[in-house]
Amino acid sequence: MAKPNASPMRVIEETPGYWRAVFDYPPFNVVDGDVFQALQDLLVRMETTESLRVVVFESALPDFYLSHFDLTGRLGNVMSGIGPTGLPILMDTFVRLTKVPVVSLARIRGCVRGVSSEFVLACDMRFASRENTKLGHPELGVGCIPAAEAQSAFPIS
Repeated sequence: MAKPNASPMRVIEETPGYWRAVFDYPPFNVVDGDVFQALQDLLVRMETTESLRVVVFESALPDFYLSHFDLTGRLGNVMSGIGPTGLPILMDTFVRLTKVPVVSLARIRGCVRGVSSEFVLACDMRFASRENTKLGHPELGVGCIPAAEAQSAFPIS
């Protein structure tokens, strides 16, 4: 399990224009409310740092980039809280990532499943290891549509 109060992501400012955002939430980099809060905090920094040009998202865990939603109830207000765009935090995070004037790259090594696949798709570019990348949408196996939450934010008329 992750250490209590440990941040699930650390930001390494390599240069004023290039940062690395490293997911480090052992044992599996499970996505929960803490991960979304870290992403929201990083987005504020990305939106307000004029010298920043590129952020590379990667994982400290060799077998898990980001795995999937924490199904134990630690999501907090990710689905119900409203972000700065007026959308629920989940969608707000992805929309802001696509619109921030900084190039976002996903450097994928390990497992990427469910909401994590949606995160990497929100990045501007994705680069995956041939040796150790597994992509998946487990919600398909139980009859759910990926990004179903997005559909409620943008209903089809």
